Order: sequence, then structure tokens, then C-alpha cells
Amino acid sequence: MSTLESLAIQPNVYYTVEEAAQLLRVSSQSMLTLLESGKARGVKIEEEWRVLGAALLDLTAHEEQTESSLVSEWLAASNRSLKEVWDNDEDAVYDKL
Repeated sequence: MSTLESLAIQPNVYYTVEEAAQLLRVSSQSMLTLLESGKARGVKIEEEWRVLGAALLDLTAHEEQTESSLVSEWLAASNRSLKEVWDNDEDAVYDKL
């Protein structure tokens, strides 16, 4: 089996931190950081993490959702301030463009 074939992520297989790190080509510490921060999903059994292959394949989708949710939260939080800056009598002339 070639090196690339051995690095194929199987969606229905649980991997150790070391195996998941090797599949992602990162250090074991980086993998632990991803798991503990919630950026990667895994299950902790006693003191050991296990990561489902499907969760490794889904890392980028999770990151994109997180980024879009952060932008949505920021827009919701700053909506009032944005209205004060852009929705006033001085700028009303631009509303008709």
C-alpha cells in the first residue's frame, strides 16, 4: 500500500489523536488544540480522544459555518451602530441613488 493510500481518511473509522494528526499532517499537540477548542469534533473516553474520520473530512465545512456565524453575530450586534452612521438625514441623499 502506498503512503497516499495509507493516509486516506475513512469516514466510519475512529482515530487516535496521533493517527488523526498524521492524517491531517499536523503535530499531535495541534490536533489536541483543535479538539479542545472545538474546531475539530471528537469524543473523549476517559483521558483519550477519539476522532471519527467523517469529522476530519468535515473540518473545513465546520470552519466556514463558524466564520459565517461570527459575521452574522457581528452584524446583529452592530446593527444599531451601523444605522446611526449610515441611516441619518445627512446621508439621505444617497438613499435615492
